[in-house]
Amino acid sequence: MKRKFSSSYQSGPMTVGAAAAANTKGAEAAISIMKSGGNAIDAAIAAGHVMGVVEPLDCGIGAGGFMIIHHADSSRTEVIDFMGTAPVSAEYELYSANDSDGRYVIRVMGQHNQIGHRSVATPGTLRGFEEAHKRYGTVPMGILLQPAIELAENGFSVSYKGAIRMKRTIKLLNRTGACRSLYLTAAGKPPSEGTVLKNRDYAETLREISVNGSRSFYEGAISRLIVTEMENNGAFLSANDLKKYKAIWRKPACGEFRELNVMTVPSPSSGALVFDGLRSISTGPQNQDSNELLVRSMLRMFARRKQSFGDPAFTFPSSAGESSETSSLCTMDATGNAVCLTYSNNNHSGVVIPKTGILLNNQMALFSPWPQNPNQVLGNKRPVSSMMPSILMKNGKVELIIGASGSTRIPTSLMQVLYRVNVENKSLYQAISDPKLHAESETLIADDDLREIAEPLALKLGLIYQTSLGRDTSMGVVQAISRDRENTFTAVGDPRARAQGLVF
Repeated sequence: MKRKFSSSYQSGPMTVGAAAAANTKGAEAAISIMKSGGNAIDAAIAAGHVMGVVEPLDCGIGAGGFMIIHHADSSRTEVIDFMGTAPVSAEYELYSANDSDGRYVIRVMGQHNQIGHRSVATPGTLRGFEEAHKRYGTVPMGILLQPAIELAENGFSVSYKGAIRMKRTIKLLNRTGACRSLYLTAAGKPPSEGTVLKNRDYAETLREISVNGSRSFYEGAISRLIVTEMENNGAFLSANDLKKYKAIWRKPACGEFRELNVMTVPSPSSGALVFDGLRSISTGPQNQDSNELLVRSMLRMFARRKQSFGDPAFTFPSSAGESSETSSLCTMDATGNAVCLTYSNNNHSGVVIPKTGILLNNQMALFSPWPQNPNQVLGNKRPVSSMMPSILMKNGKVELIIGASGSTRIPTSLMQVLYRVNVENKSLYQAISDPKLHAESETLIADDDLREIAEPLALKLGLIYQTSLGRDTSMGVVQAISRDRENTFTAVGDPRARAQGLVF
């Protein structure tokens, strides 16, 4: 069979594996690991570490997230939850009084839940990757870290998406001297696309981890550097928070959609709500406008999430918002193992730990500062998240692996792609390439080429209409791998981010 490809996708028979990532270097690292004998889990870990180097504002070892894994030999599908947790001393009373209610982030006085040292949740990346590797990995972790180490040491070109992110978060990048010197020019400007950056401190940090494992980050030399920076700046994160952090194995949220078995991330993610919404609109009358059906489903989904979702480990019953970007990638190997990894710095804190090159998350912004709220701030709690890496299967075989970045646009962008593929029978590439819209609270935002449809729809539904110009990455960046009836595999990286899918 002839192999098809474009700048962002490949399609054809698979003998080694497939990968899709928001940066070509991530997809290439995944394929390289599988070519050398590693499985899809090894490939996802290697690619995840590479993404932490080449898309450092979005993810890295200072971040947290989720990984869903299908292990072919055991026919087992599991989720590893390594979301950031609230430090023990972080409670809503310790934030100053609320001064405004942002559209996506509930702001507090001084924006301490969004910016700087008090916005940092306990990072989970290394514990999550290590747990996945212990259970399913086949290649030594030191080898999996090598592609990321080499890129951090020798340099990488700032991507199209990365340049946009740096420009948009320039105030955060100016937050600390270590962050400023790493990511801004001598003139204080963000680097443009194609600029070569190096992060040699991060390379050394990864080398330390390759020798001593995650223990160095949570209890050893790296931990001491993190704690010193936190203590010197009045942060919540402590040595005890790091030491006690655990990634959690969870059963996936399961269901059915168009004769497919769906497995996605359970609460505190929003995955189950997306598939509930898709089922309700895909089984209804098909003579209705699909955009209206999708928008109404989006609004219901966010309303339900605001009312009821929170960390299942905490028993009492709105979501704060998410800001900006994330990284999502998919891998699959020839034996049928499949992984979707989505993890995030949220909008990042602007805090780089000196001598480590680690940029820390601002996942405390994902909590609500209000008491008696299902997503309120409590020590050791995980926040509500929009991240929802998912695997869809039929007759015991993986049919689709899909994930996205883009904060609250993650569930809405995935809802649209899944509807276009499974209800409208579009190709995976076309469904991901199509213009997107997003409805949340009182607002409908749409890519500018949907204006003629979206503007009257907003008026009909009583929503405020906004246009997103130029296929902006903030509308959601989707990565996916599919298998069709002829056993042809397609890997797609979202063209709006100039992402990459590879099949070998």
